[in-house]
Amino acid sequence: MSIGSTVHTLGTKPMVLIQYSQFLATGLVWTLLLAAVVTILATIVAIIFTFGMVRRNFIIRKTSFVVVEVLRDIPLIVTVLFTYFVLPALGVSLNPFWSATISISLWGGANGANIIRAGLASVTKDQREAAASLGLRSWKAMILVILPQAMRVILPPYVGLITSLVQATSLGAVVGVHELLRSGQILIEQTTISQGGSPAFLIYSSILVVYFVICWVISVSGAMLERYFNRAYAIPRQSAAAEGKAPEAPALATIEIRT
Repeated sequence: MSIGSTVHTLGTKPMVLIQYSQFLATGLVWTLLLAAVVTILATIVAIIFTFGMVRRNFIIRKTSFVVVEVLRDIPLIVTVLFTYFVLPALGVSLNPFWSATISISLWGGANGANIIRAGLASVTKDQREAAASLGLRSWKAMILVILPQAMRVILPPYVGLITSLVQATSLGAVVGVHELLRSGQILIEQTTISQGGSPAFLIYSSILVVYFVICWVISVSGAMLERYFNRAYAIPRQSAAAEGKAPEAPALATIEIRT
């Protein structure tokens, strides 16, 4: 290839993003839809697993622990491939979108269950007894007393989990979901064949920026929620500082998210 044709090819690469912007935008919409559905389902699964792990029934509690650990220990891509290729042999056929959604949601729910369980455990027994003394039933005590305090511990790692779920949606490309990464791969292949010269660097860099922006927005939103739930503890900390006492450090949970 001559120098002139090389310059021409490099010059046309940025035009690929403009020429196929609608195609990439469709992939972005599917990515956002997949991320939203996965986040909702993973949260539901996490709540179910959490209640299973805190039950007094030995069988239910241990079974929940085992299921959670199995889902966390298996590599996520293996779960995605298993759901898409193996389940049809067992009589359960799912399209690429729901295969990716269910597998990622189960993984996210397993990690989320440990986060929620650690948050609930951070609330002292005195708070539970105080709620019971006020005549609050178990579910009212959970919603009005325990959960608002536990959210301080739950939110930071759970926001991190949500960003991991958004990033994990890119695994949908492995089974053919036409989300953003898959759309970029198709565009690179077709452009390379039809025009010569690969725009991979440009397209993958653009996809990287899009994922960064999405995760950054989630992180900023999570930080705002953290400040909201920490407001109740601002006055006690200020009072303790005025009295010359060291404020009590909140119990923080360190959760390992396995991929």
